[in-house]
Amino acid sequence: MLREAIDERSPAIVHGFRHRGHHHVSRIEGFSDAVFGFSLTLLVVSLQVPQSFAMLESTMASFPAFAISFAFLAYIWFLQYHFFRRYALEDGYTIALNVMLLFVIVFFTYPLKFMFRLVFAGTGSQISDRDVLPLFAIYGGGYGAVFAIFVLLYVHAFRTRKTLGLTVLEVFDTRAAIGQHAFHVGIAALSVGLTASLCAAKAYDAAATAGGFSYFSPHSAGPCSVSSSARNAAPTNSTERQPQ
Repeated sequence: MLREAIDERSPAIVHGFRHRGHHHVSRIEGFSDAVFGFSLTLLVVSLQVPQSFAMLESTMASFPAFAISFAFLAYIWFLQYHFFRRYALEDGYTIALNVMLLFVIVFFTYPLKFMFRLVFAGTGSQISDRDVLPLFAIYGGGYGAVFAIFVLLYVHAFRTRKTLGLTVLEVFDTRAAIGQHAFHVGIAALSVGLTASLCAAKAYDAAATAGGFSYFSPHSAGPCSVSSSARNAAPTNSTERQPQ
């Protein structure tokens, strides 16, 4: 299993954060891997071998959209892996949130694939003007829901910090993760809001452009870079515990 292979090559403490799930793959994670694998299967460009070169060309034209969609799902898998490595939570609330995450991932697979196919098609003929807002609402809803669930997972980890025995630095990282994922939720809301406003003004091309480019914001000067610099000023004593 991929998680086990990564764990064997990874240290138990990474950047001052103890991985409580190190060398332990729970049933939650095993089930999650199966669902992620199923979602990646849904992204497959074609389940049939092309019968002609023209069919092969048509199939390969979808490859960029497939590659980006695959990378995004792999990134979500890594975020989920990272959470369970750090906290190894297996209580009922965590299981419920994880099941919700997996449900959203399966639902989100087709909007994700459709959106990037549309981007690389280089034409807006596949959707009408009236479809722009519903499309971005569906995509934004799925994107926002994924990161909203991560917010809830990290809030839960923060609330159980005493039970987990988190250090001051680990608490700082947990709070930073809450902010980072909440930022992505805000980006989804911003995208849908901009799209709705421009569609109301019947500026459909501008709505599609603004709604799409909103998602590039997290990769510029977002809270990820801010929290990285602030982390250097946080207490680094890994043995310091939260007061009881």
